Amino acid sequence: MKNLNLFQKINEIQKKVKSVHKGSTVKINDRSSYTAVSHDDVTSLLHDPIAEFGIVAMPRMETCELEIIETQKEYQGKITTQKNYLVRVWASVTFFNSEDKSDQFQTQCFAYAIDSGDKATGKAYSMAIKYCYLKTFMLESLDDEESRDWENSWKNEPSIKQWGHVSSAVKIDTQKPSVGAATTLASDAQKSLLKRLGVQFNNDISKNEASKLIEQNNKRG
Repeated sequence: MKNLNLFQKINEIQKKVKSVHKGSTVKINDRSSYTAVSHDDVTSLLHDPIAEFGIVAMPRMETCELEIIETQKEYQGKITTQKNYLVRVWASVTFFNSEDKSDQFQTQCFAYAIDSGDKATGKAYSMAIKYCYLKTFMLESLDDEESRDWENSWKNEPSIKQWGHVSSAVKIDTQKPSVGAATTLASDAQKSLLKRLGVQFNNDISKNEASKLIEQNNKRG
């Protein structure tokens, strides 16, 4: 371990640790879920080798932006309003050689998360740090992140009328759907929000399906 510079130490860890197990289950609804690599999965895997090779990792939140999104939903004549919090962060991890503090380098990553409570910041920060580690150590996560086909989970669901507004320039929908309009296509604003949330969907997705995907994305822990 001695006389290795920081990049040599990282290279040695890359030789020893090549993939990370998907240890977390993310629930979409009562019928659907998927497994994923969490922040804790990655840090647990790397903790011992990083310590063994004398590397100190210092995470830092560089920027944090909060956006408040309000949606209104009508179901069986009752209107409810829900407030969600969308947080965008840039986070960095600076790696130090414990034998020479001048031997260091930094990597950064962007992430965002949405939550109806106070977890959005922690979700976004943890996700950004997770990807800093994954990409620095070239870990195979076995996640097929471009092919999560969730929209089929919402077939044959009862229709819910939904409309609302977003407080910070993200507009979900401004027109109240007519009764029985279960096949009304999702608005451009809904599709835009789904894209920002990283949810894949068909171009002919209905307004109700889009609303459900947005709501379910809020509940992912």
